[in-house]
Amino acid sequence: MIRLLEYLYSSKQKKYTSIILFCLLPFTVLLSSSGYATEKDATTLRLGGCGGVYFYAPAGELWVEVEKQDLNIRRNKTHLRALLFAPDRKVVDEAWIGDDGRAMRSGPGPVQRVLLRTNVERPGVYGLNITVTEDRYGENVSWGFRSNCEKYLIETSRGHKDARHEEPIVLRNAGRQGNVGFVPGIKPFSIEVSGLAQSMKEVLVYDNGNRKIITLPVSAERKTQHMFPADKSRIGDLWRLHLNDAQAVINIDGVTRWQRGEPWENLSLWTPDLSSWFPFHENRWLLTPYSSNIYAENGKEETVNFAVHNNSPMSKRVKLSLEFDDNAVWPATLPSTEVELKANSSVKVPLEYIVPSKGTEWKCYVRASVLDEIGFSTWSSVILHRGIAPALSPVKIPLKLEP
Repeated sequence: MIRLLEYLYSSKQKKYTSIILFCLLPFTVLLSSSGYATEKDATTLRLGGCGGVYFYAPAGELWVEVEKQDLNIRRNKTHLRALLFAPDRKVVDEAWIGDDGRAMRSGPGPVQRVLLRTNVERPGVYGLNITVTEDRYGENVSWGFRSNCEKYLIETSRGHKDARHEEPIVLRNAGRQGNVGFVPGIKPFSIEVSGLAQSMKEVLVYDNGNRKIITLPVSAERKTQHMFPADKSRIGDLWRLHLNDAQAVINIDGVTRWQRGEPWENLSLWTPDLSSWFPFHENRWLLTPYSSNIYAENGKEETVNFAVHNNSPMSKRVKLSLEFDDNAVWPATLPSTEVELKANSSVKVPLEYIVPSKGTEWKCYVRASVLDEIGFSTWSSVILHRGIAPALSPVKIPLKLEP
């Protein structure tokens, strides 16, 4: 079975994968011993909206199975595109799930699935990006995912609206339990839940020690709301919103909507499983740019700058190091191998290099690792090319534009 999946994902067979993998779905349970299924598969939620997932991936194989179900509310064609990308934003795998072809108002269609895979040579933050044609708000489809990566965070994201930025969490799992794990702010904040199932009488809120914080009663209109007062003791906490029937639209101040200047403004990160949490809020944009393409002449000594950013309200120290592909070391160095940053601040760090006398292209990786008890770490890539950048080369005219 594993060899069959590998064959399907060869370049010549990709166009058949969504059809054949759907047929093979009943047999995926047989693959659990090889890493193609996990116990957490049973807790995977089906979501509305678009967005994606960040995976804090260790070395080894990373696989993500994406599923989609057309709701067929409208007549628009909803083709889902899934991109799996590395820390330097290089796309390492991609797949399409086409519209199911059913008529408008015909009801939810069949669940379709595709598998994305890559080999993680260097641990870091990988990502899954989900977009849907003709449905930028994700109102006409539901999607979900499974993965062998234990650390992940969902980022809800939609198309732009001329209104206050909100990214409500939409759960479409009637008859199944579900959780929404999130970081509560220390300022006053509100939780609002609507669209609940008729069977729902209450929504429970727990802390990360599984201690119940509050029970929120559900009204006759299938809604509940609660305003939490300011509390500095919440800093660093993880909370869990539990629903016995995970069908709901959820808004949480500081998670799905924000006031200007809030610490995690516009970072709509959450998880259905608290054990999957990793410290991404405070380490987002730790090292930028994510990738650099450099052009230079033979023997030239140059410098390219990176920015190390502290996105947390506390100071931190960050270690910097260089990594090379096997047997591909070339003259690149980091004069600074450790920096200290104040809260919400950035500092530039140079990478110095000399263009080698032999070859045409060289690659290295700048790794940034936070020096604390967690040791969050990710990387950016650098590709050095001999010669003149295409952007500086003459442009042949006239320009012929084609579809």
